Amino acid sequence: MNLTHRETVALDALCDTFVPSLAFTNDEDPALFSMSAADLGVSARVAEALDRIEPAKCEAFRLFLRLLENPLFIASVSASATTFSRLSQPARERVLQRLARSVVPQLRSAYQGARSLVMLHTYAANGTPESDAILAAIGYEPELNQKATAPRIPVSNPGSDTKIECEVCIVGSGAAGSVVAAELAANGQSVIVVEAGGTWSDGDFDQHELTGLHRLFREGGLAGTRDLSMSLLAGASIGGGTTVNWQSCFRTPDDVRDEWAELSGCAFFETDSFSESLDAVWRRIGASTDESEVNENNSVICRGAKSLGYSWSVVARNSLGCDPAQCGNCTFGCRVGGKQSAATTYLIDAIRSGAQVIAPYSARKLAQSNGKVTGVEGTYADPDGKPRPLTIVAPRVVLAAGGLETPALLMRSGLKSLHVGQHLFLHPTVAVTGLYQSPIEAWKGPPQTIVCDEFTNISEGYGYRIEAAPSHPGLISLGIPWSGAREHRREMQKARFAAPSIVLTRDSNEGQVRITKTGQPYFDYRLGKEEKRLLRHGMAAAARIHHAAGADRILTLHTIRLAWEREGGGSIDKFCREIAAASTSPNRLPLFSAHQMGTARIGTDRASAVCDPHGAVFGMSGAYVADASLFPSASGVNPMVTVMALARHIGRGLMR
Repeated sequence: MNLTHRETVALDALCDTFVPSLAFTNDEDPALFSMSAADLGVSARVAEALDRIEPAKCEAFRLFLRLLENPLFIASVSASATTFSRLSQPARERVLQRLARSVVPQLRSAYQGARSLVMLHTYAANGTPESDAILAAIGYEPELNQKATAPRIPVSNPGSDTKIECEVCIVGSGAAGSVVAAELAANGQSVIVVEAGGTWSDGDFDQHELTGLHRLFREGGLAGTRDLSMSLLAGASIGGGTTVNWQSCFRTPDDVRDEWAELSGCAFFETDSFSESLDAVWRRIGASTDESEVNENNSVICRGAKSLGYSWSVVARNSLGCDPAQCGNCTFGCRVGGKQSAATTYLIDAIRSGAQVIAPYSARKLAQSNGKVTGVEGTYADPDGKPRPLTIVAPRVVLAAGGLETPALLMRSGLKSLHVGQHLFLHPTVAVTGLYQSPIEAWKGPPQTIVCDEFTNISEGYGYRIEAAPSHPGLISLGIPWSGAREHRREMQKARFAAPSIVLTRDSNEGQVRITKTGQPYFDYRLGKEEKRLLRHGMAAAARIHHAAGADRILTLHTIRLAWEREGGGSIDKFCREIAAASTSPNRLPLFSAHQMGTARIGTDRASAVCDPHGAVFGMSGAYVADASLFPSASGVNPMVTVMALARHIGRGLMR
């Protein structure tokens, strides 16, 4: 991104305010504290990252930079009518603290966006002497990308063709698209799968945090709701979210299946045929607890839950031949091949049966004629990165682009439905971190192997689960509230002793996916009263688990940080009351979502749904949906297995 001189000056000052060079004391690591954002080249990395995020958010960030260099604006948030870059370091810190606590939501949003950009590009990067030194100071050693043994996913090159024909085009190669492709290709149909993400597989995977985020996640790992109050972690690669997820396998809970059948009118959710699909997926992806080794990060939940008498269990994982020493890096792609992702199972099956994969391909809209779908219009980027138009001609198109992109594609294609893009469920998630005397190293070992499910049904089928959050330094830096440069640096020095636990809630409140005039999707979501209650309850339960597991300190993510300390910190009950009283307003408590669902929901009536029980889109003949967009409500559990089972149901229906 080519910033103006004024924007560049502001960005440099902003980065060096969040990450300045600090004089260090005896208990502060010299490399960690003396290194500044300027020494690390953070400003240049942030400017480059702006090309990866949505244009509207990029422009909003540039406006914020210009405001920082406006003396009138600075006078409104400080005692000086000067530019941000001319203030002293203490004065700049006070400005940022006031922005973080501002009553103006847009200013809190701007602060959180800036903080996320700077922290991520400070602590997630490696490969230079300076960045490696700062990571070493917190006890983190980036992996060396061992020799790859994972299968290679062959990608077809369409050459100079502007049109390619097939019987079925599938948009998306993740949990849904791969399963449908395997079913139809095995049935003898000619199938083309198009994928907007990159072509990485096996030895391409670079298991370094910043590179992995940039190459395998939507918007380089920086996607979020329009107000930036919730980060949206969505895979953008071959295999979709299954390439980057934490391998947690859960069957659709029976009470959720019953609820879905009632809400949608689709009786199959309760039948043996759907159970058969769940079983078939479970077998194909090798889901079991055989390789669910419990590392220190997961052990914390196990110990704490046991001590408190909370219900907990070992999580099944789609793992077959994983190397536990490498598992902590599988968020950035598994080079070993033990992770049984959609790409390495169903997509390989589909390719062996004759299906083709074309990537990277950005689907713009569905082509239509006389009320029927005739294919997909989009852009293919050749191996040199040069984009060119390419139309996939097909009488049937299956949308499997995920809960964020599938509704956007339908809207760009002109679908008129009251429900497309509505009913966005996100499983709002927050973290609570415990700090321990012995090393945790949350970046090592199998990601999620223990779940506390004591509170899954505390409000008529709604509640939350507490799981471990495998975290590398960049993510940890985002999880530590910034109230000042030195305090944040001192917390980062203890990163290897941190055990982040997440509270994953089942939400009933709904958000929206909408598109701009240029067709770009944006996402709105606000917590409802019940979600706020569940998050507060969940944070308190997670804090109690850390307390029972022996944590010395417990931290929440609140902008105005809440912290409990074993030495002189008062009772854990008092801390839980503080959590209950703290604000959950947008950008006062950072949230994230790894599960996006419900935006093209299934049902028997077009007055209340987007798709019929076979996934066919009402009012758009030849178009089908097969992904988590179909969910009638939130699944309440990590949805991979449910998505794959539902896709199998849709795929088998297309063979009739």
